[in-house]
Amino acid sequence: MDIVDETLREWRSGVFEYGQTDCMLSIGRYLARTGHRDVTGQFIGRYDTQEGALAHMLDHGGVAGLMALAGAAVKDGAPERGDVLEVLYQDEEMLCGIGGLCTGIAVAMRLERGMVEVNLRFVRWRGGWRP
Repeated sequence: MDIVDETLREWRSGVFEYGQTDCMLSIGRYLARTGHRDVTGQFIGRYDTQEGALAHMLDHGGVAGLMALAGAAVKDGAPERGDVLEVLYQDEEMLCGIGGLCTGIAVAMRLERGMVEVNLRFVRWRGGWRP
């Protein structure tokens, strides 16, 4: 079992809560475990809704800004197991990004309804970072 498996097990068994264990903080904790700066303390307890989380992300430059804050290096090329990806999705009229963890052939994301894994063939992403 590697750090990706351990992280996915935690995501599956834990409860999603904005400002405590949401997608942004989950990726932040994963990065800290891989040796990056732990920046989660700057966000824990500062919001408790999806709107609050999105506002915090935008204030810090989105997923790319948060990755830079943690010291993660931008990755070129195809995603590999353990990489963090910014997965794109459409929210009403706005194109948004959410942090996901590459599992090899899929990307795992922690959502309000639980953890989901989607085959990389079916997602759009615009950035990758190698922990």
